[in-house]
Amino acid sequence: MKEMPEQILNRITAQQILSQENGPIQNLLLTLPLNLGSIQTDLTLQWSGWKTKDGKIDPDYCRVLFYLELERLKETVIDMQVQNRNIKVTVINGHGAVIEEATGQYLDILRENLGKMDYRLSGVSFVKPVNEKERDLRVKPIPYTEAGSYSGVDIRI
Repeated sequence: MKEMPEQILNRITAQQILSQENGPIQNLLLTLPLNLGSIQTDLTLQWSGWKTKDGKIDPDYCRVLFYLELERLKETVIDMQVQNRNIKVTVINGHGAVIEEATGQYLDILRENLGKMDYRLSGVSFVKPVNEKERDLRVKPIPYTEAGSYSGVDIRI
């Protein structure tokens, strides 16, 4: 019984720490419990963007991330980037092809409804997540001796 209030307090504290102003950039984090049938999960939303004069996030230039753990699709991340009211959506999930097939019929509806709000959907892409081992294998540091001579203003350590 004691653990439940501690978990709630930890969530609130974490949201306060992560939802902060960082100069002209505003970050907001919101985690909501979500019941999907018999499955209980959390929906996490993260907004970040420039602050307007009235202290709100500028809806013309911002980024919204959705994190959701689903029963069959597992971890799903939706990254929505807004630049000059043009929206690019990236869905990151191990079952990207299944999601792409299922959402194909809804993209025109999404495009139309965003148009009504004076936004333009520039594209939707479906990406498979890269695990840490694969990422480490792709990016191998070049030893200094193989890189040859070094010139410029950066300091190589």
